[in-house]
Amino acid sequence: MAKPGLTLHRLELFLAVLDHGGVSRAAKSRNISQPAVSEHLHGLGAHFGVALLERHGRRVRPTPAARLLEPYARQAVGLLRGAERAAGEWRGLRSGALTVGASTTPGTYLLPAALGRFHAAHPGIALSLQISDTGEIERWVAAGQVELGVIGEAPLVPGLEAERWVQDELVLIVPRGHPFAGQRAVRARAIAGEPYIAREEGSSTRGVAERYLGQLGVTLTPAMQLGSTEAIREAVAAGLGVALVSRHAVLTRDRRIVAVRVAGSRWTRDLLIVQRAGTPLGPAAARFRSQLLEARA
Repeated sequence: MAKPGLTLHRLELFLAVLDHGGVSRAAKSRNISQPAVSEHLHGLGAHFGVALLERHGRRVRPTPAARLLEPYARQAVGLLRGAERAAGEWRGLRSGALTVGASTTPGTYLLPAALGRFHAAHPGIALSLQISDTGEIERWVAAGQVELGVIGEAPLVPGLEAERWVQDELVLIVPRGHPFAGQRAVRARAIAGEPYIAREEGSSTRGVAERYLGQLGVTLTPAMQLGSTEAIREAVAAGLGVALVSRHAVLTRDRRIVAVRVAGSRWTRDLLIVQRAGTPLGPAAARFRSQLLEARA
């Protein structure tokens, strides 16, 4: 009896389950059904003759065999993607694919327009933008799952190199009726008396904000942690607290909230373009990187 097929798609789904911590999250990230992911993982496990997932209470987790196979799967996917890039270089930019990883701020507010310009110039390239927190994007780039990442300023994991793209400024956002809304600037210590809404651990926005506050001797304990800047903006608009976010996240048409500068020097950070050190980019990724840097000038 023939073994179930070993395909790139199945390997990528297997890695997605490991990276996202479960079948349902992996399915959502790949825009396919949860049963389809489970079926592919079952087929992959049957190919190798091992179980890849096991139930632990109400949760499903990777088996030791899955962790054993993980580095081989990552290497195989990286090599196959490299082959695709080489073939794309042979063809030029008439066809192919480009996946960019980005943390929340650049991925939500800056890169969609840049990808739109790239698509207009190279309509044959299939584009994908994967958004997560800065730490996760670094891991994806280091593992070769995406060629390029755009992240907020952060200590880099080993094996990556970064280039400054643009500068971002952090501002305080408050509900329109808040006492801070009428002030030109707010002292950092005054923020400590307000319910503070923050991003999750691993967010560059949170890390940079806490670094600046720490330099001023201010420590904030989040009253609420939320997984996206949009959720934070909605929570602030609802009067649940105040937050420090990128200026890019403050929509001028949203009259429910007000952006206020924090007193003193501007709270800035660099947004970085990251790639694997010593690994040449494929033609599509190299062209997109050049486009980003050209637009910066």
